[in-house]
Amino acid sequence: MFTILTTWISERIITVTAVSVLTVAAVPTTLIIVSHDDHNTIAVIQPADEHSKVVLVSAVKKAGDDLITRLNTSESSCTTQVTQAVSTSTVSAKLQPQLTKAKSEIHSSVAPIVAAIKSDENRFADLKFVTPQDEENELAELNTIAIIALGDGHSTGTITVTCQTVLITITETIQITVSQQTPPPCKTEADAD
Repeated sequence: MFTILTTWISERIITVTAVSVLTVAAVPTTLIIVSHDDHNTIAVIQPADEHSKVVLVSAVKKAGDDLITRLNTSESSCTTQVTQAVSTSTVSAKLQPQLTKAKSEIHSSVAPIVAAIKSDENRFADLKFVTPQDEENELAELNTIAIIALGDGHSTGTITVTCQTVLITITETIQITVSQQTPPPCKTEADAD
């Protein structure tokens, strides 16, 4: 009984694995996956050779660096707007601490995005195998970051929103208080007596 049960279990396992086992053959620059199912599916995944990898990594690096430049330009533009708003104020000397705080808020909204892009560029450059699909995925990710940070032309990005918030925060309020002095009472004839 034990032998029959063992044979039956091993036949079932062999049958299941025969359907789902993949044969993987590694060729210097090509990975071929052949499936042992009814469809005889063959998929070819070609990692980039060293030259192609350099090209793909360079394309991602250029796109990331271009986005960092756009972010820095946006930060600079926003900082300039805030500085101009403060410098035209009649109480600009009193607003200098707020100006410093505003510039810090603008930079703190840009800096994490720039750091994330640089980190992503380094991670992508350190991949052992890179395919054109990897490059497309990375470029799509950079595009998403650009839309979130800078907007897409129809909506504002986080940098623009931060800039507007800072500009709204640095508003000058002039309060004019008019105090009316009551004149002394007029002397009448009755007061003279």
